[in-house]
Amino acid sequence: MISLAELLPHLLYQFKSEAELIKSIEELSHNFTQDRSSISEYLGNPRLVSAYVAFYLTTNIPKLEAVMKWMPEAWKKDLLECDLIDMGSGPGTFSLAWSLWNKNPNLKVIQIENSKPMLEQARKIWQGLYPHVELKQSERWNFENTKDRLMLFGHSANEMGSQLVTSTIEKASPDHLLFIEPGTKSFFPEMLKIRQWLLDHDYKVLFPCPLELECPMKGSDEDWCHQFIQVSHSPDVERLTQMARKDRKLLPLIVHAYSKKSYPKTTQERVVRVFPETKFSFEWDVCHSNNLERYQVMKRNLEKASLKLLTQVLAGAPVETELDKEVEKTRRVRVIFPNK
Repeated sequence: MISLAELLPHLLYQFKSEAELIKSIEELSHNFTQDRSSISEYLGNPRLVSAYVAFYLTTNIPKLEAVMKWMPEAWKKDLLECDLIDMGSGPGTFSLAWSLWNKNPNLKVIQIENSKPMLEQARKIWQGLYPHVELKQSERWNFENTKDRLMLFGHSANEMGSQLVTSTIEKASPDHLLFIEPGTKSFFPEMLKIRQWLLDHDYKVLFPCPLELECPMKGSDEDWCHQFIQVSHSPDVERLTQMARKDRKLLPLIVHAYSKKSYPKTTQERVVRVFPETKFSFEWDVCHSNNLERYQVMKRNLEKASLKLLTQVLAGAPVETELDKEVEKTRRVRVIFPNK
């Protein structure tokens, strides 16, 4: 978590008032959601780059910590010793998130970004907040292979497309890969192309797939595999989201993780869709051993604490269950709760 107050002194553009900042955020949002042809224009505008940092950088940073909770413990331990390649780093959103998560005093970060104002903004933030961390920047990949490296695509693979992503990975040959992308239906087919390329080139999928088989949602016109996370922000960032009238607490994502090494999977069952709760049950679509199945959890005889936990389940959550019985095309299951 990072506060708005920490970032404001390090923006390329100093807003004259809170109202000017809110207006700039609204302009950005309009470009992102309604006038996508204008998206690239903000990259050269210091005011809009700074507005992006104030609103989107601050609210995207908690994503990484939330995502890492899903990952194998052995993998996370190895990542602590890795250099980070932040691919399409923008103003350094996920570089900052990485430095907050990874406390290694010898941390090294490589930012690859083709927008010079974004690199300038990232450098200014980094020099102000993390002067002790070794930072390298470039408009393209041109660094020699050194120690183990994690290549992170944070909201960049969806803009690059699968062909450029895979050619970049082939050139850099990172040891580990993490994708944290917007949870949009339009990007999912591209992510599946990247996934298949990685499996064909000896990478192992760590998340979200239970197995390295063909995705059961491939070719679907209605379903796509994505996750939701619930995050919190510092009070001044939360106030900014309220003033901008944008909910940034419940966030949809497409998250994938890969490695050249093998690690134990965290689960064989992962929720991919949560249906509206009924009076008698909870129902989910679950990816179970790379098959998509409907699960039903009956409420009867469950303790209040268990019911509360089940109401908090979001798409992406790992679950452990025991089969109660098959009911038509539904698996009626009992959830095995930790420490019970």
